[in-house]
Amino acid sequence: MIRRAARFAALGAVAVDGAGAWLDWQQDGRPISLRWAALATAIALVPCALAFLAAVAKRLRQAVGNPGAMRTVDTIRLPLVVPRGYVGAAVLGGIATLAAMGERFGFFIFLAGVALIALALSQARPRGPAGHLNRA
Repeated sequence: MIRRAARFAALGAVAVDGAGAWLDWQQDGRPISLRWAALATAIALVPCALAFLAAVAKRLRQAVGNPGAMRTVDTIRLPLVVPRGYVGAAVLGGIATLAAMGERFGFFIFLAGVALIALALSQARPRGPAGHLNRA
């Protein structure tokens, strides 16, 4: 449930930031204030952080509940898995941020990139025993 709320909040922030960047690029003024875009992104970060912390807590509970021997490969892998689509969106947000550096609308793109990275982290799930994604 929290992941779904994080998804909608982050995508809403990306929409506000993208609209702000588009309108700033099209016109001389800024019809959407940078403060409003930053506020939308900041509000979206709250459920994203809560979802990420919930995934980390679930993984820690799994580790405490199963004190058996771990394979070497399991100790090398990250204990959380993020679906590929969200990782791709986060990478594209980072690339767009780098591409927009120095432009008038660059701050809007930066905020959208932050929201996309937070979205990817909010969709993380604990890694299953065989390395598969848990469907919880």
